[in-house]
Amino acid sequence: MNELSIFPIGTSINQSGHLAIAGYDLVELANQYGTPLYIYDGATVKSQIERLNQLLKGYYPGEALLAYASKAYLSFQFARKLARWGIGLDVVSLGEIRIAQKAAFPPSVVHLHGNNKSEAELQAAMDWGIQAIVVDNLEELEILEQMAAQRQQRVRIWLRITPDLSVNTHPHIQTAHAESKFGFHLENGEADDALQHVLSSPWFEVSGLHTHLGSQIFETEPYRMAIEMLCEFSARNNYIPPEISPGGGWGVRYTPTDPDDDAEQWVRTVSGAIQEAAIRYDWPYPRLVLEPGRWLVARAGVAVYRAGSQKTTPTGSRLVAIDGGLADNPRVALYQARYIARVVERPLEAPTQTVRIVGKFCESGDILIPQVNLPPLKRGEHLVVPVAGAYQLSMASNYNYAARPTVLWLEDGEIEVLQQREQPDQSGWLVSE
Repeated sequence: MNELSIFPIGTSINQSGHLAIAGYDLVELANQYGTPLYIYDGATVKSQIERLNQLLKGYYPGEALLAYASKAYLSFQFARKLARWGIGLDVVSLGEIRIAQKAAFPPSVVHLHGNNKSEAELQAAMDWGIQAIVVDNLEELEILEQMAAQRQQRVRIWLRITPDLSVNTHPHIQTAHAESKFGFHLENGEADDALQHVLSSPWFEVSGLHTHLGSQIFETEPYRMAIEMLCEFSARNNYIPPEISPGGGWGVRYTPTDPDDDAEQWVRTVSGAIQEAAIRYDWPYPRLVLEPGRWLVARAGVAVYRAGSQKTTPTGSRLVAIDGGLADNPRVALYQARYIARVVERPLEAPTQTVRIVGKFCESGDILIPQVNLPPLKRGEHLVVPVAGAYQLSMASNYNYAARPTVLWLEDGEIEVLQQREQPDQSGWLVSE
């Protein structure tokens, strides 16, 4: 099955002919924990982290840090694992800050991002003493400087620089173009103004520069160009950056026909561009901070659904409804994300039908897979959708009062519940009379 190349590395077909992950039968897990059910393969996450650390060690001669972009997926139990593995964390909200604190991340590896940080978020970051608040715009810069002066506290910051580059990805996940809501733009000079201001302020320690081009990028040239622009910008402002972060955004394969997603060419290009700049400007090597999220966890996760009602439309389309959809995975509706699916009970059976997989929610746009080839499905059988580990659970909702699903972690012969399924009778779901 070529399709298994995008499933977690612990995926197999067991003696019953069912799909299994880490040795656990997905049918049995679905029956025990209910559906929709999200499952993470611990071995895959560890493998991805080890691969990036290996590449950084091999290609970059200076200090490097791998920081997980928590917006891809975060829960307390998962955060505890990341903290124990010694990687950093990119947070964007007060909630993520609190999870990071509770999970025992050292503040020296935490960075606060966001284009509209609240005073409470800035306050929490300052109280904790995180590595850097990534300042996004002039108004935020002014607010943070006032807060620092009132507290008589010098604050470590990065500046988020927008190089005004367009990259080849969906418009909704581009972040570095001239119309981006993120960062100080180079094109209009505001980045230069911001850097000169913070360098002259007694309240800021400018510990680095950050940029982020977007998500699902499979080309290295934009990264090289962005780093060159960052370093030229630094040099003309007589600033030697102790840290440089080109963000994350390297793409992952969602279907077997997608481009190869190994990160070697990404890390090699980023590392080489920074080394070349350091030599050109006679700088010491800055600390390189990579912030992948999707690349670390997307392949590790699968979503399991139960097939329900089926129908054939007057135009001949065959529709199969599942017990999840838009509420647990809005990516298809947001930016036409593409997926495949397989029947858990019969993954080796030849597909003989072309069907549309739709969700159960009251939206015509609740379509999980517009077209996929499958064997004929029976009501109650299970579908598994791979590459479900990023930007699904983290964007899940209670639309139609749906309960967000159970999340399992499978590793070393053990099942751990990362998140319990929400229950309609839990406190907070029902308003007391």
